[in-house]
Amino acid sequence: MEFIKKHVKQYQERKLSEALSKVKFHFDMKKQLEQKIKEMLIDDEKTKARKETIFHSKMIDVWKNNTEKIRKEMKKIK
Repeated sequence: MEFIKKHVKQYQERKLSEALSKVKFHFDMKKQLEQKIKEMLIDDEKTKARKETIFHSKMIDVWKNNTEKIRKEMKKIK
């Protein structure tokens, strides 16, 4: 039984690590786009960049929720 718990825990740790890297990626992309928006002069480009920013914000929320679920599952194993 301990063998299975160990492998499940390792799997969840990998998934948590992946989810956290996704959060970081989308956060960095959002930050870059926000910086670009400040520098842009054309409204059409600003609109497109704002839409991308909204997308990255949604993805940040999704991945944060995933990390919370993984952490809850990890606590159940202990």
